Amino acid sequence: MENTTDYLPRVQLLLSQNRHAHAAQELRRQLAQDPHDPVAHALLAVCLLEQEQLAEAQSEAELAIHLAPEYDFAFYALALIEHRAHRPKQALAAINEALALDPNDADYYHLLGQLRLQSGQWQAALQAAQTGLGLDAEHAGLHGLHARALARQGRPDEASHAARSALSYAASSSSTQAQAGWVALETNRPKEALEHFREALRLDPESDFAREGLVEALKARYWVYRSFMRFVYWSGTLSDGVRRGMFLGAWLVVRFVPVLLPIYLAFVFMSWFSDVLFESLLRISAYGRMALTDRQTRHSNQFLGLLAVAAGGLAVRLAVPGAPGMDLLAMVALGLLFPLAGTWRLPAGTPAWQRSRWAGFGLAAVGLLSVALGVMNLAVAGTVFLAFVVGAVIYTWVFALR
Repeated sequence: MENTTDYLPRVQLLLSQNRHAHAAQELRRQLAQDPHDPVAHALLAVCLLEQEQLAEAQSEAELAIHLAPEYDFAFYALALIEHRAHRPKQALAAINEALALDPNDADYYHLLGQLRLQSGQWQAALQAAQTGLGLDAEHAGLHGLHARALARQGRPDEASHAARSALSYAASSSSTQAQAGWVALETNRPKEALEHFREALRLDPESDFAREGLVEALKARYWVYRSFMRFVYWSGTLSDGVRRGMFLGAWLVVRFVPVLLPIYLAFVFMSWFSDVLFESLLRISAYGRMALTDRQTRHSNQFLGLLAVAAGGLAVRLAVPGAPGMDLLAMVALGLLFPLAGTWRLPAGTPAWQRSRWAGFGLAAVGLLSVALGVMNLAVAGTVFLAFVVGAVIYTWVFALR
């Protein structure tokens, strides 16, 4: 039987070549000889993660932790899996455990910073990046994270400098190019962002991170979208309490100054539908259609479908003034756009996504019932439709203030 570490050079070489399936085969051979090897279990978890086998990957990482509770890399592997599965609280707990066991690994700070960035904790993300760079000054991922955190804090010059530093260490990395693209986008340089995303996709045509950025850069060519996103990035520098106060304050101002209602409604519409609206506009060009993912195209189809139903209902109502239920059909179709867009924003399969989805189904059932009752000219249709409106408003406010 070979020494327990003899397999590591082969596995590390395969991992560096992104040959995760072959690395997994090597690791399974090792585990057949020594099923209690925590290193092999943790590395196998990473291989399975890269092959999108999340459930099996999690089992391997948890087994590695069970076999060696002091093994920091096993907790790091588990954190990567939880992060990929859109479970930020569990990912944060795992990476904090890894750092408690080994506070001197730059990769651990990189993941910690990513989690903080995604949760809107810009200062904490910046601190994680700076701590990690203190351990490894040439870590391109940490330079990119540093740049993103600075951009989100409204420090464009420092962010641009940090992005250039990342490129100086790993210009041939798709991830680094994409990070530079996001920094350029968040600091109002959409043309430069487009170049970085194109280069990132040239280096890795399968990169979802780069493709999402490319779509954002293409949408930023529209000045309305670009202006709205500049506001979104600016508001991201504010605390949650201040953002909620702004939202409620705007609503109160409109109550007392009705002339501002059109501006407020336009802002609400953009807040909910800017992404899918401009993604639908991208479908006009062949390049835009190719840039969109299947998921974005599907969302666009659903969005345009509901708009078509609303337009059809209004058209029938205008053409045949006495046609019952058509005005209700139009308003229900427009109202259902909100739970639909709310569900899109959530990671698929998560509990929040499931709740949002079922809320949407419930609203659709109530709305369609009101339309059916309206077609039959029953007076109760108005009461049922009112229940639909109340449900849609509650959903909108709950989601907006979540």
